[in-house]
Amino acid sequence: MAQILRLPEPSQDDDEVMRESKLRTWWSLYMIDRWSSAGLNIPRQIQDCDQFQLPMSELDFHNLAPGQPVGKDSRITRPGLWGYMVILARIFGQIQHLHRRIADGTLDNSGIESSTRQLASEFETFIQGLPSGLQLTKENMETHSTLGVGQAFVALHLGYHHYATLLYFPYLGSQMTHILDQKLFATRCKYHAAAFSDLLRSSNETKGCQAVYFIVAHMTVTSSSALLHTLLFGQEDELFNTKKRLYYNFQILLRLKSYWRGVGMMVSLWHKSVVFSQSAV
Repeated sequence: MAQILRLPEPSQDDDEVMRESKLRTWWSLYMIDRWSSAGLNIPRQIQDCDQFQLPMSELDFHNLAPGQPVGKDSRITRPGLWGYMVILARIFGQIQHLHRRIADGTLDNSGIESSTRQLASEFETFIQGLPSGLQLTKENMETHSTLGVGQAFVALHLGYHHYATLLYFPYLGSQMTHILDQKLFATRCKYHAAAFSDLLRSSNETKGCQAVYFIVAHMTVTSSSALLHTLLFGQEDELFNTKKRLYYNFQILLRLKSYWRGVGMMVSLWHKSVVFSQSAV
């Protein structure tokens, strides 16, 4: 429907509020399309393009007045939290494509490693390119909480660690041992899985930053899967903190279950996996 309506294209009668609302709706659909197509294994409906600008800063958007005319310099406004989330979603789309090619066997070892390195470089460029006020620090989290956008701030960084975990996840298995940097990539996977869990905990301990939307459950299960690998095959000095993170992840899933009924199946599967791994240990 959004495509039929040519939603992101502004009309001459649009004020700044309407113009930005169309953009934010379009980019929200873009991100949903990335997630749903991955979950259902169907072609994406919205392709990558640079035709439309990214959403503006959330605070700037909240401060727009009804009837405010479109500003001449609005196209050069620095993107806000949702804008940076869109950039991450683009990288996620490339990770999906890489995983499909690995599964299909259409990419040789050199291609797999080269693609992984390229995406790793994009992640590094992304995180280093964030403005200082959007970097993940306790002070920034508290500031965004005070401004009323703490949950969006946390969502950005949870997404970063989740997508990075997905990129390196195949390297946890034995099928990638022929890749030169397999151990490095596996270590990065475990790092981002642990960082996701730590951020999830700190966000839920910070007022106004709690992450309680449904997809957090899926991301938490992904984090837990990598943590389970550490529990089974990690070093002795890694086990204590890994067990703490797994326990907290489980508590988060139980909390999300009270909001989202569909989380129940994830909780059941997660619990069985942990019981099995603990018996193996």
